[in-house]
Amino acid sequence: MTNLHASHWLIVVIAALLLVTTGCPRQITEPDDALESTEQLRGAVDARLDDIHDARFNDVTLEYFGDGERVRVRQLLLVEKPDRLRVQTRLPASEEILSLLVSDGDTFALHERDENKYYTGRPTRENINRLLPVDLSSRDVVSVMLGGAPWDRFDDTGDDPQMEWDSSEGKYRYYVETDDGGELAMYIRHNDFAVVDVEQTDADGQMEYSFSTENWQTLEGVNLPTYRRFQWPDRDLDFSLDVGDTELNIGFDETLFQFPPPPGSTVIELRD
Repeated sequence: MTNLHASHWLIVVIAALLLVTTGCPRQITEPDDALESTEQLRGAVDARLDDIHDARFNDVTLEYFGDGERVRVRQLLLVEKPDRLRVQTRLPASEEILSLLVSDGDTFALHERDENKYYTGRPTRENINRLLPVDLSSRDVVSVMLGGAPWDRFDDTGDDPQMEWDSSEGKYRYYVETDDGGELAMYIRHNDFAVVDVEQTDADGQMEYSFSTENWQTLEGVNLPTYRRFQWPDRDLDFSLDVGDTELNIGFDETLFQFPPPPGSTVIELRD
């Protein structure tokens, strides 16, 4: 075979290999010690946070896209397991608090300073969603901020959960069917059982709601995300939380999660 012919066949072989490697998605084999039941997986997801009791998320930038506008604010978030929450919101380069949301697990309160309105009610997904568009209960907000699972949202469907190994993602896929024939699914890493993505789709497979995580960092032996993005197409919502600094296991005073109505405020009670 001449050098010309040899070069020709070498080019053909390389081209064929490129077609194979680019045409087929990468498949990640299920690990030998993979968990086999939804109960085991749920237990592993919760167990990774056994040593975390609370967290302070400092210098948080919330960037919001919706209704044709873009808004950026600063936040301080305090969470305490299982369902205590405090969110202070300020404008950039300002120390003035625009709004304050707290939940002690039994009730929540939100005060909007500009209109001096005080909203209160049970910290359910439906109530909090009217004021804070994360579509999660206070318990789920705490869990998600720690890289855990929004169990309230999954349990509310009433269907039995299922799981599988997603070889294209290299992660566990834990999912339930929704009432409208769609699906609510989350993707969980095997190495540390952290929840990295959640997505709800309709019966046609179109995305209805999602949140994703990025920029994971190890803090006190636990991996936590520093970036979270929420999307809700039907409400034209797309916003992200970018955390500048995180402190764990501080030990908060319980009064931080209580907030009575400010003098002169209009009290609005939200009912389920």
